[in-house]
Amino acid sequence: MSTSARKAVHRVKDVRIVLRAPVAAEAATSRNPDAHRPPIKPVERGFAVLDAFLGDAEWLANQDIAARTQLPTATVSRLSQTLTALGYLTYCPQRRRYRLAVSVLSLGFAAIVDTDVVAQARPPMQALADDQRVFVALAGRDGLDMILFENCHSAASAATVGLGVGEHMPMAASPVGWALLACVHQSERSYLLNSMRAHHKRDAWMGVRQKIAAAQEEIAGKGYCVSTGDWGSDITVVAAPLVMRDRMPMVLIAAGLAGTLTRARVEQKVAPRLLAIGRHLQQAEALHG
Repeated sequence: MSTSARKAVHRVKDVRIVLRAPVAAEAATSRNPDAHRPPIKPVERGFAVLDAFLGDAEWLANQDIAARTQLPTATVSRLSQTLTALGYLTYCPQRRRYRLAVSVLSLGFAAIVDTDVVAQARPPMQALADDQRVFVALAGRDGLDMILFENCHSAASAATVGLGVGEHMPMAASPVGWALLACVHQSERSYLLNSMRAHHKRDAWMGVRQKIAAAQEEIAGKGYCVSTGDWGSDITVVAAPLVMRDRMPMVLIAAGLAGTLTRARVEQKVAPRLLAIGRHLQQAEALHG
């Protein structure tokens, strides 16, 4: 399925520093008020359609899905069309059948990262955020976007980068995306660059390619790249690729106000800690494997 047909997501193009409101202790520890509410039927039915493909099924017609889910065929037909438009199913006119699409794989990757890598990454990420008063995050690829899997804010700072878990940003326009391009296989990099090129005018694409090449050269020499102004005129971003065996490539990020996150501070304090987190995750994965 083409990128334009994928599910609609909120893509962040202008990252800002925002003020953080204090969180009351009782609010942080209270129970989820929605925990005992009944499930929403359309959502429940949509996941039932996706579940129908589990096992040995590859291509299913609406009648097959209806038989597996015990849902009316007319309901399955509407759900299948919606899930196809959102990028979770692919429809083959010749077969007149559906199969799971790549967006489901993205959800699976996010779940793997959440359960395995984030558990290891969050403590050192939070320690770096608190010690250096910076925003720290872990991101990966979703199509031609970068998606945040986890983030940590400094408990001692009232201002932070206004990005949350699950937010997307265009790969071509972000130093996070440039860092990812630097660590993927050449064939995948070429495919991604060719795909992104179609969304840019010639002069703009030349500027993007120069930034990608500069980031790749810096990463080859230092293990990370630094950018000021690409996330906003007052934000400096440090991005380090994270490659682990049998895992999707990811990127570790540290960001803060350009006036305080100077090049010297990046080189002496922030970047070494960021690279150390990457080594910690790689070592933990190697021991686990």
